[in-house]
Amino acid sequence: MAGSPIVTVITVNYNGGPSLSNFFDSLGKTIKDRFETEIIVVDNGSTEDSARWVQECCPDARLIENSTGDYAGALNLGIRKARGDYIALVNKDVEFHPEGLQNLWNAFQTDERIGAVQSKLLFRNRPAEDCPGANENQSLYFPDRGLGEEDGGHYDQARDLSIRTEGCVMFRRRCLEDAGPFDEDFIMFPEEVDISTRIKRAGWKIVCCPESIAYRNCQDTTSNELRGYLHYRNRLLYIAKHFPAKLPESIRTSGFYPQREIKFLYNCLLEAVRKLVLHHGAVCLDSLMRPLCRELTHALGPLSTHNFFTQLELMLGLRKLKVGIYDHAFHIAGGGQRYVAFLAQGLQDKYDVTYIVNKEVSFKLYKKWFDIDLSRCNLKVIKIPFYERRGYHWINESMVRSEKKNPFEVISLESLNYDVFINANMLGKVQPLSPVSIFFCHFPDKKKERFFSVDQYDYLVCNSLYSAAWVIDRWKLAPTHLIYPPVDMYESTSDPDKKERLILSVARFESGGSKKQFQMAKAFIELAKSDENIRKTWRLVLAGGTTASNPYFDKVMNLVNGPGRNCNIELKANLSHTEIKALYKAASIFWHACGLAQSEPALVEHFGMATVEAMQNYCVPIVIDGGGQREIVQAGINGFTFETIGALKAHTIKLIKEDALRRQMAQKAYLRSHDFNGEAFNAKVASLFSEIESVLMGVDAMASGKE
Repeated sequence: MAGSPIVTVITVNYNGGPSLSNFFDSLGKTIKDRFETEIIVVDNGSTEDSARWVQECCPDARLIENSTGDYAGALNLGIRKARGDYIALVNKDVEFHPEGLQNLWNAFQTDERIGAVQSKLLFRNRPAEDCPGANENQSLYFPDRGLGEEDGGHYDQARDLSIRTEGCVMFRRRCLEDAGPFDEDFIMFPEEVDISTRIKRAGWKIVCCPESIAYRNCQDTTSNELRGYLHYRNRLLYIAKHFPAKLPESIRTSGFYPQREIKFLYNCLLEAVRKLVLHHGAVCLDSLMRPLCRELTHALGPLSTHNFFTQLELMLGLRKLKVGIYDHAFHIAGGGQRYVAFLAQGLQDKYDVTYIVNKEVSFKLYKKWFDIDLSRCNLKVIKIPFYERRGYHWINESMVRSEKKNPFEVISLESLNYDVFINANMLGKVQPLSPVSIFFCHFPDKKKERFFSVDQYDYLVCNSLYSAAWVIDRWKLAPTHLIYPPVDMYESTSDPDKKERLILSVARFESGGSKKQFQMAKAFIELAKSDENIRKTWRLVLAGGTTASNPYFDKVMNLVNGPGRNCNIELKANLSHTEIKALYKAASIFWHACGLAQSEPALVEHFGMATVEAMQNYCVPIVIDGGGQREIVQAGINGFTFETIGALKAHTIKLIKEDALRRQMAQKAYLRSHDFNGEAFNAKVASLFSEIESVLMGVDAMASGKE
C-alpha cells in the first residue's frame, strides 16, 4: 500500500509469555485495509525467553531492547523508533476485535483536533467490565471509568475524555510531538494521566471510540505492592507538576499517610517538591513554604521536617553534601582513628567534611602520626559536660549508668547539621538525627546498655569478619558492609634482601596490657638466653603510643631494663610516621600477640593493621591465631600463627635459621598485603557513598519496576 498512512503498534514486554502469542494472533486478524502497519516490541529486560520468541515467531516485528527497564522510558524509545503517522500503544495482554484497530484509525478522520482515541476495554478474566477512560476527582486520584461495572451498554456512545487509560490507545503523531514525551519520572502508573493533561492543554481532544473493542486478560507482571506504591508516589509528582498549590493539602490525602508509611511519604514528597521547583521555579516553592512546612510537621514530625528541607537543599544543588565525623578518641593515636581519618582524607575534596571531637587537638598531629592530611576538613570541638566536670581524659561510655539524661545528647543534636553523620569509634550511646548515618564498628566491646542507639543507624560497617560475627552475636544486628582498614605503609626502598636482624612489634601500650608487650619481651629474653646467636645479633623493638602516665608502659620498661637481662630490647614510644616506616623497612620479623591467652573476644585483635603494614615492607608476620589476624595471615604460606608463647618462639627460631624460607615468605606476605591497601579501601568507600548519594538525591530504588 504505497503512499498509505502508517500505523505503528507498540507494545512493551516484560516476561510476556503466552500473552504475546495471543496478542500477535489477534493483531494478524485485524482489518487493516486503509493503512499500513508497523509492529514494535520494546523488551524491558525479560528474564524468560519471550524476547527470543518474538524474534523467531514474529519476524515482521521490530524488537528493541530497553536498557533502563522502566515503562515510560520504553514507550518513549518505541515512539522515537516508530515510522507511523499514527501510533497505537497497546498492552501485551490485549487481544483485538477484528475491527478494533481499524475503528480507532477511523475516529481520527472525523475531526482534525482529535489527538488520541481510546478503545473500549472488556476484561475476559474478570466479571464483565469495561473501561473507557478515567475519572478525575477533587483529591486528584484517577479511578478508571466503569471499572467493576457490567457491560450493559453504559459507555457505547462516543464521548470526549479528560484522561485516557492504559490498554489500547492510538495517538496522532503530531499530537505527541506537541505534548512532548512521556515523563519518565513517573516510570509507570499513571504516566497516562500526565500526558493526557498535556495533550488537553496543547489543544487536542481525547475521545473514546466504543466501536473499537479490545479484550484484556490482565496478566500483570507488576506486584500489587509496587503498583500501589507507584500510584501514591506518582499522584504526588503529578500534583506538584500540574497543580502545585494543592501539594500541601495532598499530604494527608496520600495513600501513604493513613498506612503510616512515613518513610515512603518522606522520600516521595522530596521527589515531588523537586519536581515542583523544576517546573514552576523557586518563587512558587517560596509561596508554598508555610503551608508545606505545617503539613510536613503534622505528617512527619519536627525532626523529619528539618531533615526534609536540608535534604531538599542538597537535591536542588544549592550546596555540597555535608559529612560530620564524630570520634571521641580523636586525640589518641590508634588504628580506629587512622581508619576513619583515611576515609576523611578521601572525602574532603568532594564533600564538606567536619570532624567533631571532644578535646582540643590539631590536624597536624594526624600528619605526624599517620601521614594523613586533613587540612581541607573542618574541626569542631564540643566538650561533654558530664566528662569535663569529672576531669576525664577518656570518654568512657560505661560510666553512664543511672543518669536521667543521655550525656551524649549534645553530639546527637550536632548530627542535625549534617547530611551524613559518621560515628567513627564505636560510641554506641550517640543517637543519630541526620538524614543518613553510619556506625563504624571495630568491635562490639560494649553490651547493649541504657541509651544504646546503634540500631538506629542506617549503615553498620565492620572492619573484619571477626568483628561482624560478634556484632551479630552480641547485638543481634546485621552489619551492612565489610570494609577492611586502609593500610598504606609501603616504603619504596624496602628490600627483602637488605633486612636487619630485627624483630618488630607495633601496638599501643594500653593500660590493661591487652597488646601483650610484656609477654613478648619475656619471650625474647628467653630466646636470647637459649641461643647465643639471637642474644648477640638480634634485637626486639616494641613501638607504640602511650600517655604521659602509663603504669603498664613502666612495667614493660622495668622488665627490659632489669638486672641480668643481657639482650637487646628497645621500647620506642609515640614515634612519628616516618620513624615507624623506617622500623618496618629494617625489620625481618613481625610479632603481634594481642589476644594471647584471652577468653574475652574484645581483647583479641579485631583486624590487625600493623600486621599488614609489616607485610607491605617484606616483614614475615608471626601473629596470634585468632581474631582478624586469621583473615590476613595464611599460616605456613605468608607467615605463621601461634596460640602459645612456645609456638611463637619455635616459629621465630625457624625463620631466623632458614634465610631462604624467610625471604620466600616475605615475598608472599608483600603480595598478600595488597588486598588490604588504601586503593581497595577507597573503592569500598566510594561504593558506599555512591549508594548514600543515591538516597540523598532522591533516587528511588522502590520505584524501579518493569511492565
